[in-house]
Amino acid sequence: MTSTAIEAPTIERRDKRVEIPVRPGITFPDWSVIHSETARAALCAIVEAFGNDKLWAGHGESEDRLLRAVLEQYAREGHAPSIAQLSTSTSLSPREVRVLLAKLKARDLIVLDDGDETITGAYPFTERSSGYRVHMGGRILNAMCAIDALGAGAMYGKDSTIDASCRACGAKIYVKTRERGTALGLRAPASAIVWSGMRYEDDCAATSLCTVLTFFCSDEHLSSWCRTNEPDLVGFRLSMDEALQVGMAIFTPFLATLPSDD
Repeated sequence: MTSTAIEAPTIERRDKRVEIPVRPGITFPDWSVIHSETARAALCAIVEAFGNDKLWAGHGESEDRLLRAVLEQYAREGHAPSIAQLSTSTSLSPREVRVLLAKLKARDLIVLDDGDETITGAYPFTERSSGYRVHMGGRILNAMCAIDALGAGAMYGKDSTIDASCRACGAKIYVKTRERGTALGLRAPASAIVWSGMRYEDDCAATSLCTVLTFFCSDEHLSSWCRTNEPDLVGFRLSMDEALQVGMAIFTPFLATLPSDD
């Protein structure tokens, strides 16, 4: 079934292919992994909702080093690091860490608690139980949403297994990635899809956009859920492969570096 055949609102497809430098030789997003017009349009809409300039323009070396340290800690230990741990791993003072965390929060690259002392999320992960569990490298991590769950493995260059459920009926959905997280393996049920809705509020995707980037076990359940719960919601119906493309395009630049000449 094509993306235009379901009874759910969609938005006009667009192709505003912007690229922002993240570090030498690396730009966001990674358009090279997008092979579907629908995936390209969904990615454009997500980037536009976030604001590409907000995410990366002027993103300095110290901010980048701290963000990478946060994400590397998630992979090693399965949870966010403390300010003290970040100070040790980056050789920055606790005060410098706090200043940089505030900048990353303003970019909506991480989420902090009300006191700005504790990391409660760093895309693609959250400290809360989200319903999107990513099994990777012997750890179980909670992803912010379906797109984040699918992109996490490729960001680290690791295969992953995603354990989630259909937003409409609660049926279990399992997805495995292969080839270091860049290709789909087994998925069950085979009819499972992703809805990439559009909702960005309060400068925080975790509490807005991520709530409408979700799995459904079938086109029929996506359509019925939209009619009942979100009749005015707009977005894109993505096959699982298209959703993986979007996830890779967003998250592989977060940790990517060019190979050395050595």
